[in-house]
Amino acid sequence: MNFSTSEKVILAFTAFYTTAFAVFFIGEVNIEFIAYVVVIIFIFVLLYGTLDKTKIPAPILAGISLWGLLHMLGGSVQTADGVLYAWKIFPFFDGGGEFYILKFDQVVHAYLYAIIALLFLHLLRNYFGNKHSQLLIGFIAIMAALGVSAVNEMLEFIAVLTVPDNGVGGYHNTLLDIVFNFAGALFAVLGFYLWHHILERDA
Repeated sequence: MNFSTSEKVILAFTAFYTTAFAVFFIGEVNIEFIAYVVVIIFIFVLLYGTLDKTKIPAPILAGISLWGLLHMLGGSVQTADGVLYAWKIFPFFDGGGEFYILKFDQVVHAYLYAIIALLFLHLLRNYFGNKHSQLLIGFIAIMAALGVSAVNEMLEFIAVLTVPDNGVGGYHNTLLDIVFNFAGALFAVLGFYLWHHILERDA
């Protein structure tokens, strides 16, 4: 399969940081994030192995790659609140304990599921074209992103059961993750259609 220059650059960048963080997490014996490195490798093997059929745009590939880097940084860089994922960016709401908004973890969750929703939106629009309601296609893209979100939360639950001293968090953390996942997916899809509406209006 022949990749474009941008696709090769994104793949090389992803391979570089995953290799670097794999070495770091192995040295730290961080089983949780070693597993995440494997997940990122699997995701990119799947994405690049199907590019000839899916035609995923380079910006979406770059967005997923950037998420992988943010995820690796989130579990390794230390801040005053602990690892970067625990960084309390701004106290929009503080309900005590994990019930805190806004943290770095929540920003990354919203960002990731915005990208995933756009990925599903691309795949659905390529498949259905303009033959079906765009409202329905947008809704399915959001729900598909939330399906991936649910799988991620199940994987985190497995980490809670199997990995001592994991950084997954409890009930409030899980539900806040889901809320930010939904918000990211919703705003990405709405933003996509709004942008296209503006372009079509000004054309």
